[in-house]
Amino acid sequence: MKSIIKIGAYALLLFSMACVSTKSRATPEEIAAFDKMIDHKHFEIKALLAQPLATQSLNSIANAGLLPPGSTASLIDISGTGGYFRMVGDSVMADLPFYGERRMGGYYNQNKTGIQFEGIPVELSFSPTKNGAGQTMRFTIDHESEGFQVIAQLYPNGKARLTVSSTHRTNMWYQGNLSEYKKEE
Repeated sequence: MKSIIKIGAYALLLFSMACVSTKSRATPEEIAAFDKMIDHKHFEIKALLAQPLATQSLNSIANAGLLPPGSTASLIDISGTGGYFRMVGDSVMADLPFYGERRMGGYYNQNKTGIQFEGIPVELSFSPTKNGAGQTMRFTIDHESEGFQVIAQLYPNGKARLTVSSTHRTNMWYQGNLSEYKKEE
C-alpha cells in the first residue's frame, strides 16, 4: 500500500511539473512585460500550491485530515495563506508556508514556522529555461542560522515554479502566479 502511495505521489509531482512547464502561447505584449520584469528585477510570485517531500509523517498528517480540504500529502492548496516570493532590485524576500520535517537543529519559534528570508542573494544568476520559454533564476541566501538555495522557473504566461532547499528542512516546491511587484499601500 505504501508503494502505491509513493508511486501516486511521484506521478502527481511529474504531472504537475509538466503542467507548469508547458509552453503556452504568450502574446508579444506579455513577453515584453516579462522581459521588463526580469531586466528590472521587480516581480512577485504569489504561491498557490505547495509540494512538500511526501514523507511518512506527512502522509500520517494527511491521513488524519489535518491538511486543507482537497489537499494531499504531496500537493497542498495554499492559495489563502498569502505566501509570496519577491524580488525588488537587488533584494529578495519570501514568506512561504512550510509543510515538512525539520532535519537539523536550530531554534524553534512557533510564530515563524514557514520559510522566511530577506536580504541580498548570493550567486544570483538568470538563464533561459531548458525549453527556452522563460527564465531560470538561481541564488543562495542565509537567514538567521538557516541557509536556503532557491531555484525559480519564471514564464511569460504568468506562471512560476519555485524550489527551496534548506540546510535544516526537507525540500519544498511551490507553484504560483508571477506578476510585476506593486507595493501595497
